Amino acid sequence: MHEAHLREALALARESLARGSSPIGAVLVDRDGTVIARGRNRVGEPQTAERVGDASVAHAEMDVFFQAGKLENPQDLTLYSSLEPCLMCGGASALLEVGRIVWATDDAWGGSGRLLAWSDHPAMQETEIVPCPLPDLEAEGARLFAPEAKRAFPDEGWALWRQRYPAETEGV
Repeated sequence: MHEAHLREALALARESLARGSSPIGAVLVDRDGTVIARGRNRVGEPQTAERVGDASVAHAEMDVFFQAGKLENPQDLTLYSSLEPCLMCGGASALLEVGRIVWATDDAWGGSGRLLAWSDHPAMQETEIVPCPLPDLEAEGARLFAPEAKRAFPDEGWALWRQRYPAETEGV
């Protein structure tokens, strides 16, 4: 059920990397599995009238929400991401009342899963969290993001990444 959408999120992450941004992709689907919106990280890309770019909020998940517009029945939607959403994107997902968040790879340093699990905010209690349901895609996502993790989190964060994903970070 999750595989096709996580593969699409990983493909969008590779596209993002090819365009010079962090390798993160996201897909928003309805309860029937129909894609509502696709997004990818655009931090560092030129900003256009249609898209937010070159801004610290131009994350893949935020790109999805900007493209989707007003969410009808958000509790029936699932957000798929190649990487565990950051605090901003996870919080936005919960506050928008997205019913489920599924990610391919844990973000050992900056992920929001623990925040969403610990929060007693009513909106966050309604969001189902499905971390890393497919081990092969988890490893693929970790290999894809590892160079960015090393660059972005050179000290403690990179140590956590190496601890969480030793095989995928070896040689990076």
